[in-house]
Amino acid sequence: MPVVAARLGADIADGRRQAAQAVGTLRKMKVEGAAIVIPSRCQLGDDPELKLQAIAEGAFLANHDFVSRAFPRSGEPALRLGFAFGSGWESAKADRALERARAIADAAALARDLCTEPPNVMTPPHFAARMKELAIEAGLSISIMGRAELEKQGMGGLLAVASGSAFEPLLIRIDYRPEGVTQKPVVLVGKTVTFDSGGISLKQAHGMEQMKADMGGGAAVAGAMQAVARLKPDLAVTAIFAVAENMPGPNAMRPGDVLRTHSGKTVEVINTDAEGRLILADALSYARSLEPQLIIDLATLTGATMGIFGPLGIATFSTAPSCLSLLIESDRVAGEKIWPMPLWDEYLAFLESPVADLRNFSKTGQMGSTPVAAMFLKQFVGDAPWLHLDLYNTCWSEQPHVFGPSGPTGSGTRVLTQFVLALADRDPTRSSSI
Repeated sequence: MPVVAARLGADIADGRRQAAQAVGTLRKMKVEGAAIVIPSRCQLGDDPELKLQAIAEGAFLANHDFVSRAFPRSGEPALRLGFAFGSGWESAKADRALERARAIADAAALARDLCTEPPNVMTPPHFAARMKELAIEAGLSISIMGRAELEKQGMGGLLAVASGSAFEPLLIRIDYRPEGVTQKPVVLVGKTVTFDSGGISLKQAHGMEQMKADMGGGAAVAGAMQAVARLKPDLAVTAIFAVAENMPGPNAMRPGDVLRTHSGKTVEVINTDAEGRLILADALSYARSLEPQLIIDLATLTGATMGIFGPLGIATFSTAPSCLSLLIESDRVAGEKIWPMPLWDEYLAFLESPVADLRNFSKTGQMGSTPVAAMFLKQFVGDAPWLHLDLYNTCWSEQPHVFGPSGPTGSGTRVLTQFVLALADRDPTRSSSI
């Protein structure tokens, strides 16, 4: 059996990359199993358990391949992985780091798998079925609102986006409530557009197949909830999925339509391809009604992020400075390159409409649309502390990479899970203050 000696460079991310590269190389060689040798604890310097977690995460991530439930086919077999430790390690701490690594890697793999399924398979009802399965297996409570209840709730944004599709929209809620925890929940909101054609504002044909990953935010939240159920932090967590398919059917919303959202605010539709903010307007308003201690949403929201960052870096907006600081610290472990962006009040002027409270597309077009879209979302969270992660540029990889193949990446899952764990670790008294 090959032996891989883990080495660490200047930061935690080095160990994750090196382990992934080693596992990828061994899999190409069709090796059946490998042992990863972890140096003595003192050799890893500061935060040895976090570095161990990163090494294991990298190995687990590179050892996963997507297998479609509808169209299964054989690929490279996964390695049998083992870990051997040098001196100084306490077995309980090492086991806990490995447990976290496995749960977080599995969460990212789930997010990647959900987005990789063909869009004729991963429809809104199929996504709902997968979430029911997740909730039952994890012992979580789940509720699902269909069209009739969404109409009663006044969720005009979500209803309008789905109006061109054969599938009804859904608002799915999953709750994790550990025994003895009485604090207000942290609410995770995921944009879950199972396929985005652009609607009447139709996208160009080239690359449209990638729009099956427009549910990347919801997939990341699903993965995080799976990890939360496994790792059982002392923190109340609720997940909200706004689920729809955006198609140019005969009843599709039109540019020029005015919608009334769950909050009561009206929105003029300028571009039907700016649909994510419409479903999130309802989801965020609903999340606000739960009186959370924090709302954090993840969404493949604006193509302009590609112009800002290229395929690296997650544009992040916040009304909660202490939570943003903790998210950045969590990313030191997760390595997903969180980058804070401005929410200047002046951006609101680009959303003025003569016929509604807001318009859904910036007057600047794609120029500056990332912060303008974030400012749109901000209008629906009220005074709740809020974080927004725009994943558009990181949700899909054009080329195979060290952690996996080309296609959906599971972006945002690892940093979100690490952040939730850090929130629980930061709050030993289980207070509701943020």
